[in-house]
Amino acid sequence: MDRRPPVQVFLGAVIVAIGVIALLIQLDVITLSLGDLIADWWPLIVIGVGLAALVTVPRAWLGPTVIIAVGVFFLLQTLDILDVNLWEILWPVAIILVGLSLITSFGTRSGEDDTINSTVFWWGSQRKTRSRQFKGGSLTAIMGGIEVDLREADIVDRAEIAIFALWGGVEVKVPPTWRVRVSGLPLLGGWDDKTSLPIQDGAPELIVHVTAIMGGAEIKS
Repeated sequence: MDRRPPVQVFLGAVIVAIGVIALLIQLDVITLSLGDLIADWWPLIVIGVGLAALVTVPRAWLGPTVIIAVGVFFLLQTLDILDVNLWEILWPVAIILVGLSLITSFGTRSGEDDTINSTVFWWGSQRKTRSRQFKGGSLTAIMGGIEVDLREADIVDRAEIAIFALWGGVEVKVPPTWRVRVSGLPLLGGWDDKTSLPIQDGAPELIVHVTAIMGGAEIKS
């Protein structure tokens, strides 16, 4: 039996709950203004998306955390708890994100790194490793792109990569001898697995967890 990922089940349940509430309002079973309800609580959808992304790719935590923070900010505004102009704080937040991106993406770049961690915001990054004991990493692309070359690397048994793409893209090149399994959460985005199954049994395995929000990831050999 093909079991759905827990995150997908959760989001589906939330959508069904919203539909049930709307139906009960239309049938006059409950007295609520659907417009007021949506106007006050719509940021919960943003927070839910961020939480779902965080559960899917916890290692690539920066992107989901930004989404959750934005959702909380909007919720505090719609509930009249916070009275701050979004545009007044947008540019300082953008500067902070750019700084975090620099710190994360310009770390160690040795060609023998066992892990690759990269975060880009508004630009691109190219990473490559020849490690014979590659263990995985996390890749976050927000309005930017990341290219990772693993064709000269090797895995001992299994490795895992977490990918978060928001209005951005990630490309991972792997050796044809690796077995690749991709899963995750696509929200107006997705991923493309262009790898082929290795001929030999017991091939090393790369597990890729993807959250793609209006963005995408491509894994190819």
